[in-house]
Order: sequence, then structure tokens, then C-alpha cells
Amino acid sequence: MQAGPEKRMISMFNEAMELSGRFRKNTYEPAFREFFRRRSTDLEELLSEIRGTEEKSQEELIARAGKSVPDYVDEKLEEIAGKRKRENQVMDYNLALVTFFIPLLLHSREPELEAVADQTIKNWNQLENVTMKIGKSTFEEINGGFRNRLCYVTTAVCRSLDKPDGCYELKTLRDYRDRYLASSPGGRETIREYYNIAPTIVKRIERQKNADEIYRKIWKEYLERCIGLIETGKMEECREVYTKMVHELEREYLFS
Repeated sequence: MQAGPEKRMISMFNEAMELSGRFRKNTYEPAFREFFRRRSTDLEELLSEIRGTEEKSQEELIARAGKSVPDYVDEKLEEIAGKRKRENQVMDYNLALVTFFIPLLLHSREPELEAVADQTIKNWNQLENVTMKIGKSTFEEINGGFRNRLCYVTTAVCRSLDKPDGCYELKTLRDYRDRYLASSPGGRETIREYYNIAPTIVKRIERQKNADEIYRKIWKEYLERCIGLIETGKMEECREVYTKMVHELEREYLFS
């Protein structure tokens, strides 16, 4: 691959990083659409270069394009001293990938660009410094998730228990997340991690024959406890349970 396409991939990713720092419900849709408009020429040129070669060369170009951003990020991560600092930076990179960069590659629904996205995800998830994997995400999924308040796991659990979307339990947990957790030190990082993993977790639970039993367990072990702690003003204790839930579900349904 020539330097031009590689530079475009990295440039698009860096812009995705900037945009993800302002990742908000009310601004995501216009921000993404403007991002796609600005980068349409880059996408068209990348697509044209891939299609302008022999089939074997196309596969090589796609593979190399899919390595450009992970290789670039891996170098950046190696420069960071301290495990915790690297993990925090990985969260920021993950958020940029799943909210703007991967959706950008997929938005035009061109199979070659989707292949580049698949290669990017594959190479990213193989990086030694990346402990939190990502999956394929589209603008429509992210934007639709905002309409559902991005409360994937708790919504799925409450639905399984025949609780409506506007039920007391969901409202309590959402208010806690938006009003307390988001403004607490490190809280946004926890929420970002949840944004990254929750949709995949729900999809994998839904494939299980005992999905309802799994949801009831999540309710009893985590969510019901969180609600009780919120009601008694024990916000930090709730945070410990909430964070434990995220990490336990991550280990069970992403890395098992």
C-alpha cells in the first residue's frame, strides 16, 4: 500500500478520536453525518485504489489497510509508561473505533470497505496492549442505541422480567448513570467501557438457550442490589457493584 491510503486511514482515525471526545446523545447524528461528508473523498479514493488492482492485489491492499490504524496505535501505546494509563488510552481508542471510525468505513455499504473494517477489527483485537476487544458497529446501531438510552444490559434484563422501558428500576439506574456516575472521577471511563461491550454481551446472551435465567441472575446479583444502594444513598457502593457487573460480564461473554 502506498503512503497516501495509509495516511488517509490514520487521518480518518485521528479525526474519529477528536469526535469521540465529544460523544453525546444530542450531537452524535449530525457529527457523524458531517464526518462522513468530509471523508467521502478519502473513502472513494481508497475504494478506487482497491478496485483498480488484480484480485490477489486487492486482498493484499485490504489486509494492509486493515493493519494501518492498529499498527499506528500500537506504537502510540508502547510510548505510554504505566499499565493504568495505557488502559485508559485504550478505552479512548476503542470508543473512537466503535462510534466513528468503523461506522465510517461501513456507512457506504461497499464490500471492500467492509472488508477493511473487518481487518481493522481483527488486527486491533490481536494487539497485546488491547485487553478490551471490539466488534463491528454501524452508525444505525449506535444512533439507535442512543434512542434506547444506551442501557443495553439493564434494558434486556428488565424486558426479560416483563418490566416496561419506562419502569422505575430502569429510570433509577439511568438517572444514577447520567447524574452521578458520569460526573464522578473515572466514571466516564466506566461508562465508555460499558458502551463498548454491552451490545455484544446482550447479543451473546440472547443466543443462549437459558437467556432468561442468565438475565434473572444478573438482576439478583447486580441490578437489584444497585437499586437498593441508590435508594439508601450509597452511591459509591453502587458503583462498585456496577463496575463488578461490567467486568464479570466482560469475562464471561467476551473472553470465555
